[in-house]
Amino acid sequence: MEWTEQWEKPHEGSLKPLEDSQQAMRCQRIVKLITIVERSSKRSICRLKSGLINFASECLEIFFRNLLRKISALNPPQASSSSPHTSSSSFLPPFIERTLLNCLLFKFKVLLIVRFPTLPLPLPPQFNLTAVDTNKMCVAEDLEREVWEKMAPMAWHNSIARADSIFNETYQITRNVLRETAHRGGYDVIVEVGCGTGDVIGEMNTSQPVKIPCIGVDINKDFINFCQENHPHEQCEFHLADALKLVDWWTEQGFDKLYKKPLVICVNNTLNIMPHELRGGVVDQMLSLAGKDGLCLVTYWNGNFFSHAIMNYYKKNQPLCGRFDVHKHIDWDRRILVTPSNYMTHWQTPIEVQSLLRSYDVDVPNIESTPKYCEPHIHCDGLAIFVWFDQATTSNAKGYYDSDDAQKFYNNIWGEDELHVGRYDLLTEEEKTTLSLGDQVKRAENLHEQELVKLIHKHTLQGQDHSLRIVDLGCGFGGLMRRLWQEGLVWKATGCDISSKMCEQSRLKNDAVGAGDDIEILEESYLQISVPDQSADLVISMDALLHVGPVRQRRVMLEAARMLRPGGWIIFSDIMQEESVNAEEMQPIYDRINLSKMGTVRNYKEALEACGFSNFSTDLHSENIPEHYGKVLTILNEKGHTIGLSQQYLEKAKKGLQVWKDHSPGNIVWGFILAQKTTKVDLSKVGF
Repeated sequence: MEWTEQWEKPHEGSLKPLEDSQQAMRCQRIVKLITIVERSSKRSICRLKSGLINFASECLEIFFRNLLRKISALNPPQASSSSPHTSSSSFLPPFIERTLLNCLLFKFKVLLIVRFPTLPLPLPPQFNLTAVDTNKMCVAEDLEREVWEKMAPMAWHNSIARADSIFNETYQITRNVLRETAHRGGYDVIVEVGCGTGDVIGEMNTSQPVKIPCIGVDINKDFINFCQENHPHEQCEFHLADALKLVDWWTEQGFDKLYKKPLVICVNNTLNIMPHELRGGVVDQMLSLAGKDGLCLVTYWNGNFFSHAIMNYYKKNQPLCGRFDVHKHIDWDRRILVTPSNYMTHWQTPIEVQSLLRSYDVDVPNIESTPKYCEPHIHCDGLAIFVWFDQATTSNAKGYYDSDDAQKFYNNIWGEDELHVGRYDLLTEEEKTTLSLGDQVKRAENLHEQELVKLIHKHTLQGQDHSLRIVDLGCGFGGLMRRLWQEGLVWKATGCDISSKMCEQSRLKNDAVGAGDDIEILEESYLQISVPDQSADLVISMDALLHVGPVRQRRVMLEAARMLRPGGWIIFSDIMQEESVNAEEMQPIYDRINLSKMGTVRNYKEALEACGFSNFSTDLHSENIPEHYGKVLTILNEKGHTIGLSQQYLEKAKKGLQVWKDHSPGNIVWGFILAQKTTKVDLSKVGF
């Protein structure tokens, strides 16, 4: 098979539930997952086996919550802290860990047998799959609480705080860096998110009291009690709080009135210990709490010392990890340890941390050999990677789109389900005269989506009649994916957006029309998405990429190339600037979107070609930009005061819409960009 040849469409019949197998029917959703990443050769089976870790995260999303409830119902006796069975500092007690691991392995065997019947993978007959109802399982915000409330403070503390621990020096370095950052930046409070047993701000005040207040928060009540008992320092206090609701808690406590320049930290790999789905939300809360004058500091374990940690910590720490084989249970290339007892740790390089933070809409481009403390950058010291960042390192798109005002504006003014510009040049004369202004906007947006459908049929399907695996970058309320689903174009769609409120609304709207099983919504940045490599036929987006600017737009093209199969297409519309613009006229637009420059057609073309794309083309209709913003401005003037918008937002929105209307002609380009992935490129060597 040629590299650019279309892959065979996954066989839909394979997903039908088997009449004689309740187990297969209950694993239907997982089987569908496996078909999405299916390869065209038998090597795919080996890839599936070797990719157990990646699939485990998917299974955790589906089964973890109800499994914990099931196990909790068994009410196992609580051992004392001195019991050898509770000395582990891992996520869960050993009994729960073993049950969880067995369940995960069992479900992998089921899905592989259903999809590949010839595989020799016998199922344990004693397992009762029907005890776990997968039909109603979902990821919830209280997942973090369910995990962390099961950890014993002393077990956690003792695993790292022993005198012979390789982490002792790094913990001291962290305290020193924290002191220096607080002193140089003139911050008026240190807030530690996920303070655990107080081994940073608590011990820091024990050795030498800090001159500014230190506040530690954690979701584990036992951890907070431990901190309060062992670190009763005058300038140090500890509180029970949810990291995903940090700003609300901060305001309720009245701290927002006391402190104006917080240093918000989350250190010692704590972010990576949290469930994957929560990490971006925690980073967003940290940035919001820090405000425009504050600073954030997070640390990760440095992957360059992974082998050192394996031999000198994990291998010697059986109460934490259990026994493991360095040849069987370690992925040395990716620096991942997964032991038979299901303990897992992942150590990342500075470049990987940089990429990870971009998935949270935080861009820290500089890796420095010496610390600059109060400036956004990455620096390595001891076993840790230190990352300083502030609100200037993010597009702030998440905070904006999650605001109540933005939700009201886009739901009531812009077009309800849509966040993109419309094709007013395609409106008929009758539509222009008979439709209200609001209906004209909705009709024009609908026409723009129809044009996308035509492009998909022409380029991606090329006359064939089958559905596709689609990824939507910046999906908003998910209206575009539902449109494609209703057109019969969706085999499996995945939409990503950093707005938690829009993701929530999208899921509700998908379920309302019966598309919930076929459309998955990820609360993630399109700079890095948890979609498998080469698992999509088509990547789409509508007017969402302008927010990140030209440099990061190149990285989005790189991410699209990673997700697309050979021969797959990217088709998206975006608002760009002309190659040559009037700088004075553009400045108000730059100020509006918090950028110093916008992307261009040439910028996208160069990025796509570097990532192995060809067949590049455009379909531009820039004249619609001033008309769209002008009509939205008129609607806002007519009804903005009736939908509950704040006066501040209303005035700013009117000014911004006027800027787009007045300064777009001659400066702004808008329309579709298309390209096909045709050349095999080592994406790890593309220098974006």
